[in-house]
Amino acid sequence: MPSKADSPTRCCSRPDCSKPLRARGLCSTHYNQAHQPARHAAKLTSCAVCGKQVMRPPSSDRRTACSPRCRRVIQFGPGGVSDHAYSWAVDAARRARLAGAQVIELFDRLDVFERDGWTCYLCGLPTDPHASPFSPSSPTVDHVVPLSAGGHHAMANARTACLGCNSSKQDRPAEAAGYRG
Repeated sequence: MPSKADSPTRCCSRPDCSKPLRARGLCSTHYNQAHQPARHAAKLTSCAVCGKQVMRPPSSDRRTACSPRCRRVIQFGPGGVSDHAYSWAVDAARRARLAGAQVIELFDRLDVFERDGWTCYLCGLPTDPHASPFSPSSPTVDHVVPLSAGGHHAMANARTACLGCNSSKQDRPAEAAGYRG
């Protein structure tokens, strides 16, 4: 968003950038990259539950969690997490039922990731299977036809998407969200 400090007539000196000039011949994005590189850099912190080291933005106001299980312990306390193993397939089917899906098929997300070659179908970039579940490059399962639009919770309607793309797509078809699909 332009501010009073932005020049209304002059542009950034970087090639292929037409943003308004902010300081030292650069727009605010390029100025911050050049003169304040550590401004938003992720920092190594410990998980609040198990102590595992994870990279998190310094400005995050949430307690650090390394996994969905640790996040549930933070949210609901140790008694809120059952001792039996977490099943993504069962949890996803339960969430699909709550979202009103008429067709619900149990499938494992790893089958979707392997079928799609661990590549995001929205941006075409590879997802990182070892990334934190909160990282924008972590793999997620996206419903091509959203459940809210009558889509089925089935392998045929599921594709691999990186968390960043899946979050920005929300519950819209890929084309409506600005992706090629």
